[in-house]
Amino acid sequence: MSSDRASGSAAKRQRLGERTMLACTGCKQRKLKCDGQKPKCQNCIRSNRDCLVEDPATGLQRPRDYLQCLEARVAYLESLLQQTRPEEALDHWGATRVPDSSLDDFAHSREAHDGKIDHLSADVALLCLSAAGREAHYFGPSCAVSFSRVVSATMGLPKRGATSQQAADAQGSEAQGPEVQRTVHASFPSRSLAATLSQAYFRNVHSQYPFLHKPSFQVWEEACTRANQAGHIIAAGQLPLFFVLMVYAIGSLALGTAHRDSAEAYYAMALDHQAPVLELDSLESIQSILCCAVYSIKSPVGVSLWKISGMAIRNCIELGYHRNVARYRRSISPLVAEMSTRCFWVAYDIDRVAAILTLLSSILGRPVGIPDDAIDVALPLDLEDDFITKDGLTKPARTSLNEPPTYMTGAIHVIKLRRLWSKFADTLYPTPSKPAVSHGSTKHVIVDALRKELEDWYSTLPELVDYSGAKPLSVFASKVWFQIAYDHSILLLYRHYITCTLPQTSNTEEIVEKAFEECAQRARDMCLLYRKLYQNPTIQFTWGSLHILFLGGLTYLYCLWKSKRVRRVARQSDVINTCFSCNTVLVIIAERWSQATTYRDIFEDLSEKTIRMICDEGQLIPSAAVPAPSFEPTFTTSHESVPQESFMNSETIAMTGESEWFVHELLNDIRDFQQSEAEFDGFANFTADFQ
Repeated sequence: MSSDRASGSAAKRQRLGERTMLACTGCKQRKLKCDGQKPKCQNCIRSNRDCLVEDPATGLQRPRDYLQCLEARVAYLESLLQQTRPEEALDHWGATRVPDSSLDDFAHSREAHDGKIDHLSADVALLCLSAAGREAHYFGPSCAVSFSRVVSATMGLPKRGATSQQAADAQGSEAQGPEVQRTVHASFPSRSLAATLSQAYFRNVHSQYPFLHKPSFQVWEEACTRANQAGHIIAAGQLPLFFVLMVYAIGSLALGTAHRDSAEAYYAMALDHQAPVLELDSLESIQSILCCAVYSIKSPVGVSLWKISGMAIRNCIELGYHRNVARYRRSISPLVAEMSTRCFWVAYDIDRVAAILTLLSSILGRPVGIPDDAIDVALPLDLEDDFITKDGLTKPARTSLNEPPTYMTGAIHVIKLRRLWSKFADTLYPTPSKPAVSHGSTKHVIVDALRKELEDWYSTLPELVDYSGAKPLSVFASKVWFQIAYDHSILLLYRHYITCTLPQTSNTEEIVEKAFEECAQRARDMCLLYRKLYQNPTIQFTWGSLHILFLGGLTYLYCLWKSKRVRRVARQSDVINTCFSCNTVLVIIAERWSQATTYRDIFEDLSEKTIRMICDEGQLIPSAAVPAPSFEPTFTTSHESVPQESFMNSETIAMTGESEWFVHELLNDIRDFQQSEAEFDGFANFTADFQ
C-alpha cells in the first residue's frame, strides 16, 4: 500500500511538473488553459504577448524554445568557426546535434536581423562566449561585437568570406570609408626588397612610434619569408602576416612617392589578415590598430586618424595599460609589460596630436581620449629592443642625461611634450563645462608658469642618435624637428592672446602686443626651418607637418595684419623671405601630394596680398586698434563663401576650423585695407570669390 501510495505520489509530482512547464506565465496568471505550442501558445498569439515559461530550477522566465535556440546558435557559430579554424571547430553535439533544418532556420533569422554583420563580428561574438584565456580587462570585457563593427567600418576590413579585393569589387568605391585603394596588386617581396622595406621602417618610423618589438618582428618576418618560399604563405599565420605586411606598407611610404602604389597594395593585403589579430583582444590587437594609425599619418589614404587613435586609446584603457604595471599587472612578463607601456604612450601621443594639434577640442568638441589625472603608468624604459626579453632585461635602462642616448630617448622626450600640451589645453582653453581663465593678470601668471615648463623641457633636449643613415627619410629625432616642435608649442601657448578677447586692464595691451611679437617670430622661424628641411628630396612629409606649416604661415600673416608693432619692426625682406619659404615648401608638398594643392593656393594668394600691404606706404596701413575677435568661427561653410570653390571642399581636403578661421580673419583685414587704399590692384577679383 505504501508502495502504491509512493508510486502514485511520484506520478502526481511528475504530472504537475509537466503541466508547469507547458503552461506559460501569461496563461497561469489569467488562469487560462495553455496548449503548450511552440514557439507561442494560441492565447499569447491572440493577445500579442511574449510566451514565456518559468524554469523550476532557477525561477527565470525563458522563451519556450530557449534551449533549442541556444543549441542552434552554438551549432551555427561552430559552422562559422569551421571556415576559419577547422582544428578548433569540434563537433560538441555528437549524436544529439541539432537538425540541419533548425540550423538553417536560425541562420536565416539571423541574416534577416542583421544582413550586414561581417565575418569579424561573428568571430568576436564567439570569442565573447568563450572568454577564458583572454588578457585581463580593466573594466571587464566590452561589447566586442559592437566594437568589431566599428573597426570593420573604419578600417575597411573585408566582409565574411571575402578578401579585400573581393570586398571592394562587391561594395564599390563609395562604400570604402577609409578610401583604401585596392586596385594595385603586389606579391610578397623578395628577401632583398623585404630587408629594404623593414629597414626603412625601423630606421625612420620606429624611433618615433616604438610600439613594435623588433626581435619579435624579425621572427615573424623570417616565418613569412620561409612560408612564401615554400609556396604556402598562409602557413606563416595570420598574425605574422599582418604585422609584416603593415611594416612593408609603412616602410614603402617612408621610401617616397615612387613606392606609394606598393604601399597601398601591402596595406590592402595586410587588412585581409587583421580580423584574427583583433579577435585576440590583447597587446597584439592594439599593436595592429597602431599600425593602421601610423599608416594614416604617413599616407594620403587610410583610416580616420581621429577614429583610429580613439580606438587605440580606449582599448589600452580596457586592458589597463594606463595603470601602474607593478601594482596592477605584476604577473605579466617583462617583455609584455614594457611593450604594453609603449603601446599606451604611443596611443597617447597620437591621441594628443589629433585632439590638441590646433586645440580643436575647444572648437569641434573633440576632447582627449583619457585625462592625464587618470594615468599612473610610468614612461617607457629608455632601452633598445634587443635588451628586452620575456625573461627580463639584459641591460639596465638609461636613467641619466649623461648616459649615451638610445633610439627611445627622442620618443620619451616627445611624450613629455605631449603631456605639456595637455596642460596648455586644460588650463587655457575652455570646454563646454569648464570656462577658460578670464582674469587677464591671472592668465598671464599661468602662461608664464607654463612657459617655464616648456623652457625646462627644451633645455633638457638630449643628444640624439641618427639611426636613419646617410639619406634620412624622416627628420624625427633631429635637432631641427625638436626646434620646430618647440616653436609650435609657443604658438599653442600664446595663440589665445592674439585670437581671444581679453578683459581690459592696465597692461592687457602690452601683454597682447608681446604675444603678437612672440608668435610672429616663432612662426617665421618655423617657415624658414621647414624650407631648409624639405629641400632635401629624400625627406617625406606627413599631414601633421603640412598642417603645422600652414598654420604657422597663417599665424605669421595674421600677426602682420593685426599688430601695428609687428608691422613696424618687420623688414620687407624678412616678410618676403618668410612668405616665400612657406610657399616653397607648400609647392614641394603639392608636387608630391596633390591633395595639398588647396593649402598651397590659399597661402599663395594671402601672402601676395600681405606683401603688397607691407610694401605700400605706412600711412595707408589700417589701424591695429580694432579689438581682437572672439575665437569662435564667424563664417559659413558654403562653397559660395570661399575662394576657388575647392577651398573647404571636404571631399578634396580636410581644412580644419582654425585654419578656416585664420583665413577669414585675414580676409576681413584685407577688406579693411582695400577701403583705405583704392588702388589695390586686383583685390576686387580676389575677394569676389569669398562673397
